Amino acid sequence: MVLDLFRKAKSSKEDEQGRRRTAAVLDLALTQRSKIHVQFDAKDSNLTGVTATVMAVNDAGLVLELGGVANLKDRFLGRSITCFFRIVEREDRHREIFYNFSTDILRIRNYADRPPQIAVAFPAALNGAQRRKSLRMRPDFQQFSHIAIWKYEASGFDMAKPTVAHSHFKSGQAQVDNISAGGLRFRVKRQHVKDSALEPKKGDRFILFFTFEDKVPKLREEYWLVAKVNNIQPDPVTGEIALGLEFVANGVRQESGKVEWSKIEDNVIDDMAQRIYLWHVSLYRDRGLA
Repeated sequence: MVLDLFRKAKSSKEDEQGRRRTAAVLDLALTQRSKIHVQFDAKDSNLTGVTATVMAVNDAGLVLELGGVANLKDRFLGRSITCFFRIVEREDRHREIFYNFSTDILRIRNYADRPPQIAVAFPAALNGAQRRKSLRMRPDFQQFSHIAIWKYEASGFDMAKPTVAHSHFKSGQAQVDNISAGGLRFRVKRQHVKDSALEPKKGDRFILFFTFEDKVPKLREEYWLVAKVNNIQPDPVTGEIALGLEFVANGVRQESGKVEWSKIEDNVIDDMAQRIYLWHVSLYRDRGLA
């Protein structure tokens, strides 16, 4: 049994309420089989891409089954790890909430026929993050290997003539302010607004295409999206226009070359959310916060 990895430990009365809240969240992670991204301390290991699933939770800690690693050596006993995960709340409406915590490895068990398991100490605290739908990042232009935007007219759009092309972003004529799993905000300089005769109105549709520099396993390499204009913010001084777009349709290129479209449910593109979450984790790591 996985629980026999633990030794009994008593919790102090003063933090019992906090421990109960933490236990409730971890129980949800167990029930939902949440994917946990495990980060090892850089001074201990250069292991990356390690994931985990919660197998058991009790007052002493939890058991994690690891993925992305065949075995774990005993030298990791007592070492600290940081875990990032999310849970889904469905009581009112679909909400996805991110958490992270740090803990120490108490036990390691390697198996010949299945992934290794570790027992880790019960977290002293859970750190919350934004829910997935509202998790926004301001990406560097270098994170896109290509990006293009077309104004969608009743007659369609010319694939060869984007309204805002990759070259415009590269030259600084356009810029992505932020991106989330549900939308994107970008701005266009006055000169290109004039050159492209861009006169957007609320409710207008745009076609978006982008690919990312980083290739992530199981995530798409290209994105075709239909977005509608939710807000327009012209700058009377500089002449820039900032557009807030909401993703409404998701496209996947078929073998024939045609793009098959589907409606986006609850304004969230799951694999886009995962990519942005990984950016979020990377930002924490780069700033020394994780």
